[in-house]
Amino acid sequence: MANQYSMLTFDAATVLKAAGLIAASTDGAILDLGEGLFDGFLVLDVSAIEVASGDEIYTVSVEGSSVAAMTSLGVCLAKKVLGNLVVPMDNPTGIGRFVVPFRNEENGVLKRYIRLSTLVAGTVATGINFSAFLAKR
Repeated sequence: MANQYSMLTFDAATVLKAAGLIAASTDGAILDLGEGLFDGFLVLDVSAIEVASGDEIYTVSVEGSSVAAMTSLGVCLAKKVLGNLVVPMDNPTGIGRFVVPFRNEENGVLKRYIRLSTLVAGTVATGINFSAFLAKR
């Protein structure tokens, strides 16, 4: 049975990452959200995650900027940490859907341009396989 709490409407125009493996840190393509406020969710569908070494950490962040090239005025609007951490926390180490709330506004300033940034750390052989899209509230 599908998780009733993570059933969200998919819109191909808000895809931040197609399904695929990431084994090294990377920044995704820039998405223009337009002039208005976006209040919604980052939806991560994780189909594989390597955690065999016990020190793999995958931090997936939504970065926003009011500059189209994202060369300045950038901020982290939301993030999800997956994998293993040294500190005792319950970070997801399995597959599934992870829904992260966010909005493209910080301190009264709209961040029209966003991208997905994935930081990969630890002893990584294969990495993490996921797709990501945005869904409105």
